[in-house]
Amino acid sequence: MSISASVRERLLNSFRAELKEHIQTMTDGLLALEQQTVSDDERQAVLNNVFRAAHSLKGAARSVGTTTIEQLAHTLEDILDAMRQDSMELSAELFNTCYRALDVIQVVQAAYEGGSITPPSEALQVLLELQKFSTKSTSAAVAASQPVSPQTTAGPEQSGPDVPSPDPLPEVAPAKKEDEHSESGHLVIPGNPALEETIRIRVSKLDSLMGQLSELMVAKIRAEQRLIELRQLEQSMALWQKDWLAVRGAYSQVVRHNGRGLAAHENDIDRLVEYLGSSQEQLRDMNVYVSGLAREYANDTMHMSLVIDELEEEIKRVRMLPLNTITATFGRMVRDLAQRSGKEAILRIIGGETELDKRVLEQIKDPLIHLLRNAVDHGLETPEQRESKGKPRRGTISLQAEQLANDIVITVADDGSGLDFSAIRQAVIRHNPAIQIMSDADLKAMIFNEGISTSERVTDISGRGVGLDIVRRNIDALQGRIDVDSQPGAGVKFILKIPLTLSSSHGLLIQVAGERFAVPLNNIERIMEIGWDSITKLGGFDTIVYNEQTIPLTRMSNILELQPPEGEPPETGSLAVIVLASAERRMAFVVDSLVGEQEIVIKRLGNQLSRVAGIAGATIMGDGQIVLILNVSDLIKMALRAKQQVVTEPVRRNKETDVTPEASSQSSIRVSPHILIVDDSITTRTLEKNILEAAGYRVRLATDGQEAWEVIAAGE
Repeated sequence: MSISASVRERLLNSFRAELKEHIQTMTDGLLALEQQTVSDDERQAVLNNVFRAAHSLKGAARSVGTTTIEQLAHTLEDILDAMRQDSMELSAELFNTCYRALDVIQVVQAAYEGGSITPPSEALQVLLELQKFSTKSTSAAVAASQPVSPQTTAGPEQSGPDVPSPDPLPEVAPAKKEDEHSESGHLVIPGNPALEETIRIRVSKLDSLMGQLSELMVAKIRAEQRLIELRQLEQSMALWQKDWLAVRGAYSQVVRHNGRGLAAHENDIDRLVEYLGSSQEQLRDMNVYVSGLAREYANDTMHMSLVIDELEEEIKRVRMLPLNTITATFGRMVRDLAQRSGKEAILRIIGGETELDKRVLEQIKDPLIHLLRNAVDHGLETPEQRESKGKPRRGTISLQAEQLANDIVITVADDGSGLDFSAIRQAVIRHNPAIQIMSDADLKAMIFNEGISTSERVTDISGRGVGLDIVRRNIDALQGRIDVDSQPGAGVKFILKIPLTLSSSHGLLIQVAGERFAVPLNNIERIMEIGWDSITKLGGFDTIVYNEQTIPLTRMSNILELQPPEGEPPETGSLAVIVLASAERRMAFVVDSLVGEQEIVIKRLGNQLSRVAGIAGATIMGDGQIVLILNVSDLIKMALRAKQQVVTEPVRRNKETDVTPEASSQSSIRVSPHILIVDDSITTRTLEKNILEAAGYRVRLATDGQEAWEVIAAGE
């Protein structure tokens, strides 16, 4: 019977989701059995769960007509049933074949969806390997117990509902109840007739909803500003009332002398007295009105803030998914990598139910994979080496996640040998002989540089020195931080601290060279005041001691190329310093002043300004002022690339050259930099010209590349 394309597409979508779910259930169960991470009491329950997954997959494959997947699932079902009855000897070869079968099932599904009617050649090969184990288990079962049904010897084409023992069928019926989570991520409660209804929402709709929420957040900030202005009006009215009380005595004198020697101005005085009295009444009424209005507006603002905060949390929660959404395949990956490396390893995941924003999950998956691969290849020793050190043959890698306030802390740790600082030092010198290594802390930072690898040869697992560089880049993009803790002979920990969500956050408002900027609080490790005697010079740079480590110190105005405040007395008073962190790097920046904390909604600057170094976006304050949000990762990179500068001698920059403070004091002229705009649209050219000129740039226009080249050649 033919079915329409739309019906077939719906069936395939459902089958794809169900196949992924069953494959993961069987993978997790087989890993638990192979690595013996379940107790004897739990072992039978795990086997039953895996068996039901294979049986359900067989039925689903039959419904969409994928015969090859049906045969593979049926043969897996025979093997798993033999495991349940303890009639099959468990071996590494058996588990490897089962894993290969699960991989091949996914390959067959991809080929089927691509329109192929011929199954891949490896499918038949794996099927034959599975049938060898199935035949052995069937023979053993028949020899040990005659009551076993002879139908267990049937070939894979016999894919009916019969199973080797009389009890599986009743267990297969409620297979869906064993699923811990539905596709949408909601918990499914076994036996509950009123299951929670769920819907699937396109990510684009959620992104649009988050955009609307950003505007609502701006309205909230503006409303709070209006409340501040209303409070100021209330204070003005109170002062007006106070002034009236001060002149009320004079008013009384005029009233008492009315008609005594002032007969010629009697009418004017009457009008004045009447006006003053009326004004006093109006003032009192207005004061009462404004006070009541301020009180009600304060209540309304508080209510709106609560509603918006709750709405924000709910919308963020809609976008959040548990960490185990991306870690489901990690256990199998670690097992396979260890086997290929001649090692034994087990992965323990703690806190897999911790939820993060979907975008954050997508960006941390690759870093976590690289850290796990690094732990297997570089961290863990071979079984023989571990035994010689008194350790278990099998190494343990842990991935632990927990929520701390608005951040998620993910720790990837192993119980291997720890960082080999000698090998790292040699790798760094081999990569760049000019680099001077000062301490183990420097070496910890160096391992994240591209091209740094302690592997003696390049393999498909490691050796190219790009894994940890990818980790740093992705964590940088998330405005997160990385800490490394290594204990010789005991292992190493990589601690990632990343924000729960990327939509809105809190920032610290700072003043730099008369301009106001915002710094995300996620990147601020410490705010402090230091004296000039706390600054020491090292390698031409100013440094301070922070957490028993020496970190560079620089002026924020130097990095942003802004004119520092004039007339600052050197080496007097104290300096406002913020210690910023991005990935594994830390640096201290001197700012003019700290304005305060502010909830910020990050707005992108558009494609034209997307590559401006040091700027992550902008936010709109309550008074309508636009404040730029600093990109901490860029700031640290810019500071490390900058010329050697000292805090006591701010650098004035102009177009041609850097000007020393002495030269700057002789001349206050600052040449504005030139910008050449090339665009064939007069509207775009005019818009960009107005924006840049308002920012202090001198702008030259060109309509095409030829005209632009002529302008450059002419030195204009």
